[in-house]
Amino acid sequence: MKSSLNKLSGSTYARWILLFFIAFTDIWAVKNPGLSFIIFLAPLIFVLLHSFKLFGKKHTFIIFGIIILISFISEYLGVHTGRVFGPYYYNPSSKVNGFLWGGVPPLVTFSYISMGYCSYVLSRIIFGKLGKLSGTAIAGVPIVAAMIMTMWDMSFDPIASYVNKIYTWYEGGAYFGVPFRNFTGWFLETLVFFVIIGIYFSLFAKAKDYLIKPSKLFLAEVIFLVAANAFGTISHEFHNPTIIQQAMAIVALFGLGMPVVIAGFRLLESNK
Repeated sequence: MKSSLNKLSGSTYARWILLFFIAFTDIWAVKNPGLSFIIFLAPLIFVLLHSFKLFGKKHTFIIFGIIILISFISEYLGVHTGRVFGPYYYNPSSKVNGFLWGGVPPLVTFSYISMGYCSYVLSRIIFGKLGKLSGTAIAGVPIVAAMIMTMWDMSFDPIASYVNKIYTWYEGGAYFGVPFRNFTGWFLETLVFFVIIGIYFSLFAKAKDYLIKPSKLFLAEVIFLVAANAFGTISHEFHNPTIIQQAMAIVALFGLGMPVVIAGFRLLESNK
């Protein structure tokens, strides 16, 4: 069993510097195509550092590999068949996407990793299960994590597709041009890799592999990142008060805000 993180270390300061930098880029969106990789890279570095402490390096690389594999396969099938999320394509002229491989930007898997990790840890905080899962948490943690991921997508998908043209839906949809199937696809896709991660931990992770008693500050880092992302979406409404942006601000405030608030109070009442 790993010991508790009660002392501020160099890695703690590094993670918080990254968090404030991510918050800055969320609020003042990076518009220079040459710097757009920061949107993907900074959160990825943070979750790597955080997961190294929480789950260890070996388990981190394996669970992140699971997310990369499932997300890329899903996006590939989605682009070429339209059966996962609905018919769409990534805009090859968008500098944010980077290069396309089989019609899919590999960079998108970085977002899946950062969002997926934060959603998974946030769900564990809500359930109060930071070590080996047991009882209803075995099913509850991946389901809630997948719902958080889907809500996250709901807060930015219309902006990314309809406004920024990062990808395009062939047939549009009822949710500001995004089809209903996209969100059911997101939920099922993310549920698959959260379930696989849960099975992996159940079979191969031992009690000593978990950071059983992480400090509240350490866990608050994940809550802060999700809150910063939500606040970034909300803040854009003030200087770009379009109907879509206002709607996304509402989704971010109450949709993403709910698990953030629940996890925050759960953390405050914890004796750990």
